[in-house]
Amino acid sequence: MHPKESKGHDFTKKKKVSVWVSQHPYEDIPDEYFEETFSKKNTRATNAWSAGFNLNYFNPENMETNGTQTGMVDIKKAAGECSFSSSYIDVLMSKARKKKLENITWIILLFEHEYSAKLSGVEKDKYTTFLGAFTYDDEADNLYEVD
Repeated sequence: MHPKESKGHDFTKKKKVSVWVSQHPYEDIPDEYFEETFSKKNTRATNAWSAGFNLNYFNPENMETNGTQTGMVDIKKAAGECSFSSSYIDVLMSKARKKKLENITWIILLFEHEYSAKLSGVEKDKYTTFLGAFTYDDEADNLYEVD
């Protein structure tokens, strides 16, 4: 591999949502972590978060985030307010309980992606932990309405 080539992966996969969560106080995360650098066509982006997880790029339109500015929030509430959540909440909650990640500060969902910590070699960075990749139904409702 040429030294300038990316060692990232393309995890694009239809009907899959990859989920990362944080228990790190939101206000302690630097803005640079999420500051996006766009491709020439402005459809693909990278940032410190994606680089840390060896993602070549992501489509910002496929990303959704939720959480709380202060304290912690129940992961079921944070995830449940996100798109199509009624179709994947049960399996997400099962994984959250196994990983002891039921209380979080925020959650990142990347739709049309099936991230693999085995392939990338990265399960967590300083701020976020990969929870899992789940099948979703784009006809499904959110579990909860956003307040």
